[in-house]
Amino acid sequence: MIKDLEQLSDNWPSPFVSRNLIDQFTNGKYKPRTMNTYDGAGKGIKRRIRLKGKIAYLKEDVINWIKERRKK
Repeated sequence: MIKDLEQLSDNWPSPFVSRNLIDQFTNGKYKPRTMNTYDGAGKGIKRRIRLKGKIAYLKEDVINWIKERRKK
């Protein structure tokens, strides 16, 4: 599974993942609305930035967050 995550990262053209594209990045595993809920509850990806008015995450933070969630 970790190899899959690294492949996702390698295939993504940007160092950022917009929240509204998180489903594309994770192959449908996480949806933008779900990420919004996690973020609102304080359980989402800790570092968020705003790019052109949209919430985005660093690609490496998304990968690390998914790895942590798999451990639970």
